Amino acid sequence: MAVTRGGDPGPRTDAGRRSLRTDALTARPHDLVRFVGSAALRGPVPAWMSATLATDPWGVVRRAAHPPGFVPVGMRGPGRRQWHTALVPVHAITCVVPPEELTGRRPRLVLLGLILTAAAHVLSIELDGAAWGPIGGVGYELATGRAATHPGSDLDLLVRTPHPLARDEAARLVTSFTALPGRIDCQMETPSGGVSLTAWARPHGPVLTRTPDGPRLLDDPWTCA
Repeated sequence: MAVTRGGDPGPRTDAGRRSLRTDALTARPHDLVRFVGSAALRGPVPAWMSATLATDPWGVVRRAAHPPGFVPVGMRGPGRRQWHTALVPVHAITCVVPPEELTGRRPRLVLLGLILTAAAHVLSIELDGAAWGPIGGVGYELATGRAATHPGSDLDLLVRTPHPLARDEAARLVTSFTALPGRIDCQMETPSGGVSLTAWARPHGPVLTRTPDGPRLLDDPWTCA
């Protein structure tokens, strides 16, 4: 999903966000994108999205089939169960924030911040050098500055694994996460698509892989791209 922009690096916003505007920008699944508003969306928009789109239009990039020139996104509403999917024209996107840009920020809820700090320490030991970042509600909150978490929220993480990760290494990472004071749901981004770290940590068997063409059961998501 290539997003073309001018050479202006973009301003830093009042929420501390950095606009990642470059000549060749790629929007990947779980990236947060800001766009110009409801007029840019393809298809109808529910009434409850109007206020959000008018003031601060953000979406998270989804893994879905899409026509050229569009990016599939999911958008949060003011209610916890309000979620809308849409297609955003590439030319309407003004800012892209990948999960790994958010690792130095902390959520507004103290416990989630402590869990994120502890998870960063675990990843530095178990997967030194790996690119990773928060996704889900925590990632959305950190990128947009809008509250999206509550005291019972999990910490969702994305770890980019372009090269194979041994299953016993995945199992050690799951064990380390389990010892932390909160639930962590970690997804690996492999060449074939998204794979649950917990699923890959099992000793054997295929894993459900979220691909651009839908879910597939793969024995090795690094060789079946």
